[in-house]
Amino acid sequence: MNKRFDLIVVGAGPAGSSCAERAAELGLLVAVFEKAVFPRSKPCAGGLTSRALGLLGPSVNSIIHYNFRTSEFSVGPRVTVTWTGRDTTVATTSRKELDQYLAERAIRAGARVEFGAAVDSVTDAGERVEIVVGSRTLSAPHLVAADGVRGSIRGMVGMPPLGLSAAAYARVFPETSSALDPFLDRVIIDARVRSGGYGWIFPKRDHLNVGVCGRAALGLDYIRDVDRFIEQRGLSSWRVEGRFARPTPAEAGPGSLAKGRILVVGDAAGLADPVTGEGISHSIASGRLAAESIRQALDSGDEASTIYRRRAVAEILPVINHSKQLGGFLHALGPGPLSAGLRIPGMAALLESWMPRLGHASEGGRLTIDTKGDRR
Repeated sequence: MNKRFDLIVVGAGPAGSSCAERAAELGLLVAVFEKAVFPRSKPCAGGLTSRALGLLGPSVNSIIHYNFRTSEFSVGPRVTVTWTGRDTTVATTSRKELDQYLAERAIRAGARVEFGAAVDSVTDAGERVEIVVGSRTLSAPHLVAADGVRGSIRGMVGMPPLGLSAAAYARVFPETSSALDPFLDRVIIDARVRSGGYGWIFPKRDHLNVGVCGRAALGLDYIRDVDRFIEQRGLSSWRVEGRFARPTPAEAGPGSLAKGRILVVGDAAGLADPVTGEGISHSIASGRLAAESIRQALDSGDEASTIYRRRAVAEILPVINHSKQLGGFLHALGPGPLSAGLRIPGMAALLESWMPRLGHASEGGRLTIDTKGDRR
């Protein structure tokens, strides 16, 4: 492998591979270093929003388990909100498949991806960024840090640590394949499972991904909430595989996006929805923005960090901030007052007009509020 590139990317997850693919498409010589060996499993709910699907295009269908137009939100006692989009609003897959698929896209575009290659150090050397990988020293005018919420690049270059929330889940396998059938028409979100968070049920090919997320730091209480949710949903007799827990980003802002010639994308930049924890769509979008910003900077002589911050503030942070404001308000209300508010005439129409603003719901959807009782 050459030692000089136009761009070095650290991490081959959704943010890093999307960045590498776009940069290669734009004619840059790109090297990606990923410490893991693919295909690899990674704790994740594996849900792709309509925004993520739109960014990836039709080829992503090769790794989709199920497409869902309907999301069911259990809000409070006897109050269920259902959103049905005109098109797919959520699709399910696994991170093992998604990461492999995105890395292969980057390679086909012309990026050079090296697996099992941990970056030992990063130095901003003025006109170029130098990295050490084992016995090799390599350099490029810019580096993109896409090494996730637990990544080391931020610390290596003196950026402050991220604020963290958390999520946990289990894989729940049915006693018979037909037992999955009642779950295959929608994804389930239950706001009653955890204070300041929610629980989810995402159907996969042969099991349910059942999990919880919240704003508090990672702890054993997340695992207890997963077990309690499984029991509440009548799934205790199903085979439960693992209890997987991970930190998630809690805050994002312009200051977390770049330092000098180093641009930070995806979870490593804190770019995840502060309420839902969804970060795949923001990872893909930020990776592509970083690549385009670097291409523009190389052509114009402007600073890539300035271009990237400006575009991220205009195109990504508004969605995150809107969700944070609204989610904070809803969490502050709590299930009781929120359930009462949803009974107000006209509330369904108001929420229906608001849903697409989050960037995760398709236009032209239909929202209904059921106050007679939970569907399950």
